[in-house]
Amino acid sequence: MNKQTKKEIRGLAVKILMVVLALGLAFWGYAFVYRGRTEPPAKYLVTNQDAAVYSLRGQIQMLSQKEDLIAFAFEDRKKEKEYGTYIIPGLKYTRTFLNAQGSKQAVCTSMTPQGLAVTDEYVLVSAYCHTAKHNSVIYVINKETHRFIKEVVLPGLPHVGGLAYDPEHDMLWYSSNTNGIAQAISIKMDVLRNYSYADNRMPVQVNQTCNLYGIVRDSFMTFYKGCLYVGCFNKYTESTIARYEVDDEGNLVNTFDEGLGMTFEMAVPLDYSTISEQAQGMAFYHDKLLLSHSFGILPSRVVFYEQSDKRLYVNENSARSYRFPEMIEQIVVDEDDLYVLFESGAYAYRGYAGNVVDRVLKLSLPKMESYVEKQNEAE
Repeated sequence: MNKQTKKEIRGLAVKILMVVLALGLAFWGYAFVYRGRTEPPAKYLVTNQDAAVYSLRGQIQMLSQKEDLIAFAFEDRKKEKEYGTYIIPGLKYTRTFLNAQGSKQAVCTSMTPQGLAVTDEYVLVSAYCHTAKHNSVIYVINKETHRFIKEVVLPGLPHVGGLAYDPEHDMLWYSSNTNGIAQAISIKMDVLRNYSYADNRMPVQVNQTCNLYGIVRDSFMTFYKGCLYVGCFNKYTESTIARYEVDDEGNLVNTFDEGLGMTFEMAVPLDYSTISEQAQGMAFYHDKLLLSHSFGILPSRVVFYEQSDKRLYVNENSARSYRFPEMIEQIVVDEDDLYVLFESGAYAYRGYAGNVVDRVLKLSLPKMESYVEKQNEAE
């Protein structure tokens, strides 16, 4: 091979490399930057129920490579509607407002699912506008029929990373933040049931807005044994769960002295627990604490811990761990089922997420526990 030929080959290799880099940068710019900062135009003026990216068959096929997930979520569920899954509404179009006051009706096309709660009647999913233009919402889904009922528009643009249902007081809590202060906000379920976007023409009326002392961010939450548990997400360091007391009316106890002349309510935790980094959701099942972990496009985890008086729930103390698709968010235990929410179906993420999960999945907790026992026996 002469020098001229070698030179031409090197030149061709450089050109190919430049084309590959250009395509890579173009994809990165479109998938990671453009889709995160812009919204596609809305074709409809109402929240769409059929927002699924995949058909049910397509979703199962896409997840078929995850043998554990298939076993937990879909086996023995043929007789259940939609194999037990719930399509996340509003991923393409969500009816909401353009500002916190709710004075201008609008449609958002970049809603990003975050929080999850389950009641006897409903599956509730919270979402925020990824471009920070529209009010956050809660989607109300009929638990039995799996049909979308309505959107409930929230005041302002909270990230709504967590939802928590208090069955004793029929109260729904959601996480918020004002001026860097973590907050928990409640809505009476009767108010939520009666809310109508067309009739109210305003965000829903909230019951209590309470600042949370002792926690940096209200990232996720759950309600358990008469207390509101609030967790904080940290990317690379261990974090905290704080436990707060509610009174006979279902409100967080304002433990600061009113004589101080404070114009806002603030709750102080009863105690704290330490958790591993990148936690997105929590739930309790029998004597176990369950935490969901995810960050970016890395695989997600659901980790089981034995409840302990030491309240130290970090990786080395875990009882068992399961790997799931990326971008898991909140988890909820309802009897023997674990409801799981992912945010990968949002417009900002589905351009590059390797596994887009556009449904709330329902996993069998007894199967998850027995699966580990079978693995141990096989070893």
